[in-house]
Amino acid sequence: MFSFMKKDKEHKEKKEKDDRKKEKKDKKDKEKKAKEREPMTQDDLKRLDEVKKGVFRRFSDRDRTKKSGSVKGATSSDGVPRDSSDSSLSSGRPSPVREIPPTDRKFDIRDLNKPERVPSRGSADKPKPSPKPRSILKPKHSGPVAEDIDSSIILKENTRLNQLTAHIINNGEEQTYENVPVQEPPKEPEKSYKSKLRLPSIVPPQPPRIRELILKRQPAGDFGFTLRKAVLVDKGGGDNQETRHTVIFAEPGSGVRNLQTGLIPGDKLIEVNGTNVETTSREEIVELIKASGQSLSVKVQPIQELIELSVRPAPDGGTIEVQDDVIKGGTLKRSGSFRHKKGARSETEVQSEKAWLEAEKVWLVHKGGFASACVLRANGMSTLPEGRVRIKLDHGGDILEVDEDDVEKANPPQFDRAEDLASLRYLNESSALHSFRQRYGGNLIHTYAGQCMIVVNPMHPMAIYSEKVIQVFRGCKQEDMPPHIYATGQIAYREMLNSRNDQSIVFMGRSGSGKTTNGRHVLHYLVASAGSVSNILTVDKLHAVSTLLEAFGNSRTILNTNASRFAQLTTLDFDHSGQITSGSVQIFLFEKTRVVRRPEGEPSFHVFYQMLAGIDSTLRNELQLNSLNEPNLFMTPLQRSEDRQRASSAWAKIYNAMDLVGINDEERKALCFVLAAIYHLGVAGAVRGQNNKPQFARPAAAQKAASLLGLPVEELSRQIFANAGSGTLTRNSSVRNSPADKGANEAHQSAMDALEGFVIGLYSDVFNALVSLINRSLSSTYRTSASITLVDTPGFQNPTTCGRQSGATFEDLCHNYTQERLQLLFHDLTFTIQQDRYSQENIDCDFEFVTTSPAAMVSLIDKQAQQLLRTSSQDLKDADKKGLLWILDEEAIFPGATEDSFMDRFFKNHGEQKVRRDSLLRKASSIGNTFILNHFQGTNPVQYNASGWLKVCRENPQIKVATQVLQDSKKQNINQLFNNVKAPVAGMVSGSIVGMEGTASLRRVGSMRRTFMSGTAGIKKRSLCLQVKFQVDSIIETIRKTKCHFVHNILPQHNAGLWELKPLPSPTDKPGTPDEILMNVPLVRSQIRGSEVLDSVRIYRQGFPDSMRMSEFRHRFEGLLNPTSRPAPDMEEKLAVTTILDHLEIEKLNYRIGLSQVFFRAGALNQLEAARDEKITGTVIRLQACCRGYLGRKYLEKLRVKHIAISCIQKNIRKLMLIRDWPWWRLYTKVKPLLDVHRTEEELKSRELLIELFN
Repeated sequence: MFSFMKKDKEHKEKKEKDDRKKEKKDKKDKEKKAKEREPMTQDDLKRLDEVKKGVFRRFSDRDRTKKSGSVKGATSSDGVPRDSSDSSLSSGRPSPVREIPPTDRKFDIRDLNKPERVPSRGSADKPKPSPKPRSILKPKHSGPVAEDIDSSIILKENTRLNQLTAHIINNGEEQTYENVPVQEPPKEPEKSYKSKLRLPSIVPPQPPRIRELILKRQPAGDFGFTLRKAVLVDKGGGDNQETRHTVIFAEPGSGVRNLQTGLIPGDKLIEVNGTNVETTSREEIVELIKASGQSLSVKVQPIQELIELSVRPAPDGGTIEVQDDVIKGGTLKRSGSFRHKKGARSETEVQSEKAWLEAEKVWLVHKGGFASACVLRANGMSTLPEGRVRIKLDHGGDILEVDEDDVEKANPPQFDRAEDLASLRYLNESSALHSFRQRYGGNLIHTYAGQCMIVVNPMHPMAIYSEKVIQVFRGCKQEDMPPHIYATGQIAYREMLNSRNDQSIVFMGRSGSGKTTNGRHVLHYLVASAGSVSNILTVDKLHAVSTLLEAFGNSRTILNTNASRFAQLTTLDFDHSGQITSGSVQIFLFEKTRVVRRPEGEPSFHVFYQMLAGIDSTLRNELQLNSLNEPNLFMTPLQRSEDRQRASSAWAKIYNAMDLVGINDEERKALCFVLAAIYHLGVAGAVRGQNNKPQFARPAAAQKAASLLGLPVEELSRQIFANAGSGTLTRNSSVRNSPADKGANEAHQSAMDALEGFVIGLYSDVFNALVSLINRSLSSTYRTSASITLVDTPGFQNPTTCGRQSGATFEDLCHNYTQERLQLLFHDLTFTIQQDRYSQENIDCDFEFVTTSPAAMVSLIDKQAQQLLRTSSQDLKDADKKGLLWILDEEAIFPGATEDSFMDRFFKNHGEQKVRRDSLLRKASSIGNTFILNHFQGTNPVQYNASGWLKVCRENPQIKVATQVLQDSKKQNINQLFNNVKAPVAGMVSGSIVGMEGTASLRRVGSMRRTFMSGTAGIKKRSLCLQVKFQVDSIIETIRKTKCHFVHNILPQHNAGLWELKPLPSPTDKPGTPDEILMNVPLVRSQIRGSEVLDSVRIYRQGFPDSMRMSEFRHRFEGLLNPTSRPAPDMEEKLAVTTILDHLEIEKLNYRIGLSQVFFRAGALNQLEAARDEKITGTVIRLQACCRGYLGRKYLEKLRVKHIAISCIQKNIRKLMLIRDWPWWRLYTKVKPLLDVHRTEEELKSRELLIELFN
């Protein structure tokens, strides 16, 4: 009955069975194809990840131009066509994947790796990057849809694409690469062209106007100004060659009255009483001034270096001269508002800008820099394919067809020397480089980059740092000041006074870029402008501290003639009034091993050569340094007479500096004794004598060293070589010594290693003692309110750029790691934390944040293995990966470990991915144990040589023996000095932390001590290489607790740090053209890319960098409203803030109201502050007027009383003059005194009677 149902069931089961077999077969085929298919590279995974997310770059300015058909947008009210696109959207360098308009071509995943052919005429040598698809399956079609949508070819391509996409999002989550280097899509390198491309010419700035002043002779006999002689360097001469000339400055003298002369710092004296004095000596000018009468006529003109003190830029890029009343005030305080009051532009200016915009000026980016060009329209010429543009070079007139991504918009000429990159109309990489180069050619080395400061090493002394310039910046806001390193100090100081929060100034950059020099300028400004309580810190003492630290801690390297070999945190403590109450110096990462081991061709620390050349005969005899001809293992005395003369002069400064910081004669001698002992130990050397027993090679030199250290030579030999010939571990032996050494040499060090360790310990204790003596001089017991900390670390080291091919050392790795951590801090504070704040406050942002980060490189170096529970095998594998420092620490104590085993483990943990040129880690092929790290997000690859790293990371027990020898010395001064010095917190291969003593700095260093004494740091306190990470952690932790201000220092040439020697070209540079001699544009471009400067400026322009709590905003700006418009006292904070903002003249696009804070775009809050200052100033003026009126009226009443009294006196005198010759008056005047005598006698008798009655 139901047979048909049974048949249907059987037929259904058979069909299902066949389907299952087919599915199994298809699955096997897919697996087979997957095995045969090439493995996906990380680049493909990243691109597919972008496809999956649908993250497409928006149209750039060029895309918008192409879409609209013209670069011209809306026309402004003054008749000048302006570009309507947001210049901040152009990112300087294009994204690796570019969005294209819809096409009819089918999408194929293989196209991601296929290069496109480009026209050969004038085109780039490298292929054009493939376009980016619009969707995952297929692009959007402008034409009809294909009829056969079920075609097997289309389905096969789509299925393959879906499978590849699913490979990324397997298990429902994206694959992360926190434990391995994150491989971003490779940036398209700059291209080279067959045409001759030149950088834009350096346009000399328009000379400022010459001012004529009439000065009156003052009561003191002078005219209220001083003369200063300086040598200026002009970089904009013929062929960009430097020319030097001497000038005489006429600057205002000290005192308030002298500020009324109208002179400003940097005024070059041109004429005196009509006589030209530009080529006249200073003495002759003084004689001309003395010969003047009661008035003096002078003509002055600002120099280029300080021209921005008198000529400031306007918002439209023009210039405005500072008003004379501001100049006579002696400071630029409250001078920022006049820059926004410029009148309407002239017809000439309008036509000039209109013609420039119609020319469509652009920059062509190429390998050597950028070239100026203009866009050509297709007027009768062949149509170019999509994504191509035809340009005409300004130099040579060649016509090229290039990619749109290789062209960037140029700014009008008035922005060539923009003092702030945020003010550029079109913010891109080439425009920023052009601004740097034009400013640098005019000796303007400082540039604002939003909230940061950029300083380019001038490679010669500058005449822009003086007490008079400090006076100009005192009390100013950022909008009042031109870019100057003093402005950074003033911004931090003003922020500290307003917020009562700690501030920090972080100097970043490569070695030789001028970080230490700029740090000293900032300290000089703070000390000179703020003053100190009881002169606890003066400018002279500050210079003395810098002199001592430079002598004992600096050395010449292949990159820098005066390179800091330690990281320094200098802190100034301020009271509530803003005066300095105390200071402290903290030293990290001291490269103490340089005293015995350093790269070939580099000397030891400066102090040794200065001492050997500069000590007097008495001290020389006492130190037994009469003969310096013996060979020395650690240093070679200076041979050239001019070098010895400079070193002798430097030693005299060191002695004077010791006096200024309060180091007495005995302490000074103790330091000299130890330094001389180090020299003698270098002469003594170490060898193995009879019975393979270690001993001194030259006993006579060892005897000298022993006598200076205050112990017998036998005891010195025993202390140094006790562990070098014994198989037992002594009390001072390190438990971290590698057992591999024990198996090889019966657990003893070589004689030379023991001597080197002892010398390292001696010099480390000398440096620690010096820092302690400096802090003793800077400490006080005054209470502090807030502080400013300056962070100066050794610059980024890349010896290959100056010709050293052997590779960077472990100390270089430590310093580079520190710079990476500082860059990561900058990234977090500028991008990550900013984005988190917007998210927390529900602020909608219509811009994209930076997605790259230095975190990958930092993780590769210092990542600690993680312990995970209940996770996948892949997560366990990633968690088990360790950073370079942790691997090196384990290898240093592992039996039988070598540099080869270290390299194997390092590449096993981090070198599994397919190696490309932009990989974070890759193997170098030149030498054995070498590898390359692509620092700063691939912009600065450094080759490291790991030979000897395990030995460096093993603690030498003789370092601690040296401390014990100094403390047990028979010489009283040495014993007392080194017993009073507190031991450092933790030792490491590159130094120790010193400078933590003192009462004023306890609140700062408490967290540091906890960092080094607790947790993993406490367990690993004997690990030398891991102490690098822990010390850098403490530096970053200290900075994070403050408001950070960043100063990016830029190298204009690879050898800029060696400018004091000779301006020779770098070995890696080609024979330079005049353009390359002025500034190496590719080098500067890599630095601004690695430091993320343009990205920070872009966020600064598009975001809301200024914020304020609602309660503070209401309290601060409620007074700007009329009393009738002010919100009620009991009104909700957010509603009250909204009411205040509605009544203020501020556009709604310039602010956002969050949950607890109000956010403002750049400059909006400054306008409110200016309005508040103006209203408060008006109120104060009215109050002052009332007070002065009241005092005037009181004074008038006193004058009336005086007038009546004077009239009465005059009347009586007139009467006296009339009767003085009258005889009766004469008789009266003679008799009157006699009557008084009789009356006096009667009074005396009455008083005597009263006395008798009382008795």
